[in-house]
Amino acid sequence: MKKHFFTLIFLLIIFSVIAQENEANEKKLSFEFSGFINLNTIFDFNGLDDYQDFTTSEIPINPTSYENTVRLHMTARQSRLNAGINYVTPLGDLKGFVSGDFYSGNTGLTSYFNLREAYLELGQLLLGQTNTTFGNPDIVPATIDFEGPNSCPALRNPMVKYSNKAGKNWSYILALEMRGSDISAFHTTGKPFLTTQTLVGTINKQGDWGVVSLSGMVDITRYFNGDSVEQHDFAYGGALSAIINIWEQNHLNIYLVSGKGVSNFINDLSGNGYNGVPDFSTNKLVLLNSIGGFISYTQNWTDKFSSNFIFSYIELEKSPLLAQNDFRYSKYALTNLFYAPFKRLNFGVEYVWGELFVQNDNNATANRLQFLAQFNF
Repeated sequence: MKKHFFTLIFLLIIFSVIAQENEANEKKLSFEFSGFINLNTIFDFNGLDDYQDFTTSEIPINPTSYENTVRLHMTARQSRLNAGINYVTPLGDLKGFVSGDFYSGNTGLTSYFNLREAYLELGQLLLGQTNTTFGNPDIVPATIDFEGPNSCPALRNPMVKYSNKAGKNWSYILALEMRGSDISAFHTTGKPFLTTQTLVGTINKQGDWGVVSLSGMVDITRYFNGDSVEQHDFAYGGALSAIINIWEQNHLNIYLVSGKGVSNFINDLSGNGYNGVPDFSTNKLVLLNSIGGFISYTQNWTDKFSSNFIFSYIELEKSPLLAQNDFRYSKYALTNLFYAPFKRLNFGVEYVWGELFVQNDNNATANRLQFLAQFNF
């Protein structure tokens, strides 16, 4: 009996020590949840078949009767959930962040959870998926249109990123990103394209007047045509971002991007295979040049009313390797008005216009009016 009694006492002591350690660890671990509930109401005058985004590269050149008909649509798929985690370690605070919405590929009434960001951060080092380092993500003004300006930075990439200060008001970022190739394949072989990780560097200068960022990227694209690697080619580009404070929290945003094989960094070109195309006469891959940018102005009328005015442009080089209805250039213009009756609740109305020109110089326009109701938590 005594043996069992002492065994029980010993186990209680062990459990007590473990409980104290768990309690201490719990104090080191903290969570924070945030996000927003979003209802977007879309009133199409003409043009786009896609209700979810105003994507200029998808404006139909010869619209059907359906696409030319006034249509009304509502969606809550852009609602978002964020989770922040902080854990105290001997090396400092280990931070984690996961963000997602219901903006998946399914466009019906059933929406699936879509991962936006997931990363760990310890000191100056970040590991995981987040907004690309090629261009300042803060440059994009508030819009109801979930796509945003046609030329703004587009990607959220898996990456390894290091950031640090470089003197007073200066900072820099170095990153290896996996951005994907986004290239039109040699359809006669069906072999996949592969891209090495993209090396991206950004330097920032910040002051009371605002912030300027200069970014550069380079990577090597290789492709398969048949069973062997036929060619290696370099993709490269640069981006300039500037947020200039005017007065009373109003600011002017300027963004420029250009390069060879960088189209998937540009919002309305991303995902369309315009980084490069095959030349069947030489069996070589040709990386395409693209350029774009936008200018926007944010006006805070009062503490409850604010507006954004945007004009954006992108251009892809004219090439005989592209089809006649492939993208050539597009324009995008937007104006909106937001009303926040109190903190966390926001309403908005927005007008968006776009025009698309294709390789044979045919063009078409689209117009949309959007309404927003959003609760932030």
